[in-house]
Amino acid sequence: MLAATVGIALFILLPVMRFILMSGVFLHQRDYRFGAIAALLPAIVAPGLVVGAA
Repeated sequence: MLAATVGIALFILLPVMRFILMSGVFLHQRDYRFGAIAALLPAIVAPGLVVGAA
């Protein structure tokens, strides 16, 4: 049961981690517009995760 829960949590966090990584890449390349968009997406996804977990 615990392994399934951890697996599902990791599966959910993969896209969020990708957006965090891509925002860092965009900021490193000084592409601030795409960096801001990529940083904003996890902020939009996080409340959905909190509401879904409740």
